Parts: sequence; structure tokens; C-alpha cells
Amino acid sequence: MRSFAQDQKLQTMSRRKLIGRTSTQLHPYILHSSAGYTSVAIITAFLQVPALFSSCERVSNSTEVHTEAQIYIQWTKNTTPKAIDLFFFDTLGAQKLDTYQQILDVPGRSRQYGVSGPGAKRLVALSGTAGLTDPWLDIRNYGSICKKTYRLEEEDLDAPQLVAETLLDSSSSRITLLNLQPMLSQIRINSVSCDFSGRPYAGKFFSNSKLYLTYAGTEYKPLGPGGGHPVSWINAGALDSLATLALPHPEIMLKEGLGDIGPQRQYPELSFFCYANPGRQEGIPRTRLVLEGTLDGHLCYYPIEIPHLEAAQVYSFDITLRRMGSPDPDIPVSSDAALVETLTVPWQNREPTTVSF
Repeated sequence: MRSFAQDQKLQTMSRRKLIGRTSTQLHPYILHSSAGYTSVAIITAFLQVPALFSSCERVSNSTEVHTEAQIYIQWTKNTTPKAIDLFFFDTLGAQKLDTYQQILDVPGRSRQYGVSGPGAKRLVALSGTAGLTDPWLDIRNYGSICKKTYRLEEEDLDAPQLVAETLLDSSSSRITLLNLQPMLSQIRINSVSCDFSGRPYAGKFFSNSKLYLTYAGTEYKPLGPGGGHPVSWINAGALDSLATLALPHPEIMLKEGLGDIGPQRQYPELSFFCYANPGRQEGIPRTRLVLEGTLDGHLCYYPIEIPHLEAAQVYSFDITLRRMGSPDPDIPVSSDAALVETLTVPWQNREPTTVSF
């Protein structure tokens, strides 16, 4: 097995190294690149960006290759992960780790290999760092990997951390789509204007001094029951300038204001980023986008609550301010104070790829 792995650039840890027990009856899998081994129909249906691995074929003990089992792996960024960490867990009892391996992106190589034991499995895939496997030495079961926490300060917007999981049944014929996606959400101000008609301050401008996120997730657990959720936040209730400016890229959370906003619509196209906050966990506050400034000589805020902030989604807002904002950034405004039209699209969505044969 060692020469098989070395020959195919497969970085594999046995269960002895990880959890102190030996592995038996491992089943190898071949993972092909998409262009040479899938049809135009499959690429059009599944691949909206380039993929590193697209299909997985089970290999028997003989030289015969079975093509019934296929795993299509895709992601929503235009960059290719240099490595993917694959974990196969049992699905019963303690859901113990069956096998772990790191799959590398080898230029010019159309095939990669992975292995797992027989039976139904839970597959977890994480974008990784080539050659770095020590962080996974304490993973013994699915519960262990569910404790994995990501930090916003360690994210790279050009190559965000990716995660996916799926169940693989024990049947001999299956097709599975594994969608690796970022844990981040993007909040975008497409346009903003004011309409204070009928108010005592009609004709006045809102002087916008700051734009920022509150209750923005800065630590995140992507796996486990109920899906991903944040475990810590920044700007809880109000702007914490010191904590925000301490981030490697504070501009993802805090931006200078737009100045005077009046009836003529502005199109600033500003983007903010934080971890997803879908609101599934009780007691977790919802993320808000806050416009801070003065109107008619009064300091006020427009905290716009985002109730279902999902991972790998872009929330584009067209905002119309209609009356005086809130005196407190921790009090969300209602629709009669700020009319918000929202467009939600997938992160970095691209046109389907077509390959000619």
C-alpha cells in the first residue's frame, strides 16, 4: 500500500497513527479531473467553476475498474485548492474515523487516489495545506472534527477556507455531488438613497459617517448538527473600533461613510465579509449592517438586520432611508424607516463550463 500511495502522491495516515488502531480491508478510489472523464452534460449541470477532482471510481483487487461509484467535487471559487483533506467516518455508534488522506493537486496528473473501508461512510472534505497533517492527529471520530473552529483573521478572501460533508451509502452504485464552499458570507451595498417626503425634515440629507457590521461572526464551527454557526462575534451591539481595527483587514467590517445621502440614488457597491449566521442556533444574535450618521442635527443609526445569513452567499442591498433612524445601533430599524430590497446570489457565481470533445 505504501508504494501505491507514493506513486500517486497520496498523503495518507493510517488509523494506527491517528487513533491507535490498525486499518483493514481498505478500498482505493480513483479521482479523475473533469475535462477528460466527464461528459458535457455532467460538466454543464455540476461545474460552474473549475474543479480539481470530479469523479471517483472504485478499484477492485483485480485490474478491473468499476465506474459505478462517482463523487463529483466542486467549489465556488476560481482558485484551485493545493490540497484537500478527506476524512471517512463510520455512520453508526461513535462514528469513528475510518481513514484520512490528503489529496494533492499535482499539475499535469489527471488521476488522484483515495481510500476508505467498506460500508456506509460520512465523508468530510476540507481545503488544506500541502504536507500539513499534524493538526489532525487528535481526530478520532466525527464528534472530534465537529469541534474544529475557524477564525476570520486567518481567512484569505482570494482563497477562503472550504468545507463540505456528505453521506455515502454502502450500495455499489451511487453518484454524489460534494460541494466545497466557503464559510464566509458577503454583504454588499448596491445602492442607497433617502426619501423623507412628508416628514418635518423633508429635503434634508443624511450625512453618513460610518458603515459597519455588528454581531459579525469571527469564529465559526462548520460541522455538526444543525449546520455551521458562529461561536464568537465582533461589535456586539455597537462598533468596537479597537477590536475591528486590530483585524488584519478591518475594511471587511468597517468602512468610511458615503457622506451626504439624498434623493438621488448612489451606487457605492461596497462589500463586507463575516462568517455565516443563519439563525438556526437559539441565543445567537443576528448579524446587522449599520449606517451611522446625522440627520437634521441628530445622531442616528440604521441597523439593518440580516435574518438568514448563509455561507457562500452574497446579499446585495438596495436601501431607501425613509425616516429618522434609531438612537441606538443595537435597535434594528423597521421597514418604514428603511426600505431594503435584497438580492441573494451564490458566492462568485460563474457561467457553466462547456468542454468540447
